[in-house]
Amino acid sequence: MRCIPWLLLLFLSLFGATECGISSQWDECNCIWQEWEAWGDCDSECNGRRRRSRQVSLYSNVPGCVFEFNTCATNDMGWDYSSCNAFCHNGGTSNSYSCSCITGFYGACCGFQVNCGDPGSITNGNLNGGTFTYGSTVTYTCHTGYRLVDGSSSRKCELNAIWTGTKPKCAYYNSCASGPCKNGATCTNIPDDYQCACTYGWSGKNCDVDILPPVLTNCSSDKYITISKLTDLVEWQIPSFTDSHNFRIDVTANYLTNEFTFPWGDFNVSYSAVKPSNGLSTDCLFGVSLRPNPCTPINPPANGALICNNWRTDYGQFCTFLCKESYAVPRGVIIDDFYVCGASGSWTPTNTIPDCSVMVTNLQSTTGYNIGPTYSNCSESSDNHRETQEFYIEKLSQSDFSYFCEKFQEECIPENVSVQC
Repeated sequence: MRCIPWLLLLFLSLFGATECGISSQWDECNCIWQEWEAWGDCDSECNGRRRRSRQVSLYSNVPGCVFEFNTCATNDMGWDYSSCNAFCHNGGTSNSYSCSCITGFYGACCGFQVNCGDPGSITNGNLNGGTFTYGSTVTYTCHTGYRLVDGSSSRKCELNAIWTGTKPKCAYYNSCASGPCKNGATCTNIPDDYQCACTYGWSGKNCDVDILPPVLTNCSSDKYITISKLTDLVEWQIPSFTDSHNFRIDVTANYLTNEFTFPWGDFNVSYSAVKPSNGLSTDCLFGVSLRPNPCTPINPPANGALICNNWRTDYGQFCTFLCKESYAVPRGVIIDDFYVCGASGSWTPTNTIPDCSVMVTNLQSTTGYNIGPTYSNCSESSDNHRETQEFYIEKLSQSDFSYFCEKFQEECIPENVSVQC
């Protein structure tokens, strides 16, 4: 506090008043305060300040008393200040200087509310709710026959002035009402469209595309026939082709009837059915094989090698034999050129090969013995084994059965000769 001379202090205490900023000429100039003027306007809508002023009077005819405010007091003594409009809008709290707004409001006086703006309408639907300020919720609904997709059915205005979620759209959801799916298909509505679950044999958007080929039944299996004659009449069941969709079927076959006289050999029988409506086809294919009766196996001779054709054995077998070196068949045994098995399945002249049971080195004389070519080594890796195979090919080609080599020239080679010891 500013110090006041003791005489002035005594004077002020006698009159019950203490003023700060009074000049030393106050009494000398007979200074007197005038009444305060009315308060001025508040400088703010809320939490503002206002002021008022007052004048001082004095006797200017006193020497040294200049007619100025500062003669009696400092300038600040002529003004008074106070708070005004100490309030906040919309439930805000005031501390006389500023506002603390509740959530959703802002501004110096909390006079503004967060607004997310119009979230937008949707085609074939409705926007429900016309308040777009903070905390407000809007919903979307669709007209009959439509369904909300690709967005949120409910949206809320957030503090950041942005709507939650995304704006949906109304998609048509009754496409199946027109019955677009055909041929017994099941229709499922999907947004702005439909899906058909087709029954068997139908495809396409509306299940009106025939994808069923002809249905085959009674197709014969492969036939393997052994006979003793050169030809045989073979019969089979004619296959059946049907279509559950009742479209026309065209059938072609490589044999005019369901029977044919076949010679020995392999043959294919085919039936082909085509639906002109969709171009799909179904085939029945089976084979017919005719062979002579199979031959029973024969054993190689003791101390000898059985040599036979190892190609086309189902058409016939032609075998001969050689005795091992230093061995021969017994005296008087006739050695036939070939042992043959044909369509009858029986060997000619016999199915027994004579054994090479006599050691030539023990004989006093070879008179009466049929000693022919021999072999020394039956091992497949030996040169003698190869010579034996070549011997057989040459012998067969010069025999009465040379036609078997002539008919199957590419197979009548030493590599296809079987040698069993």
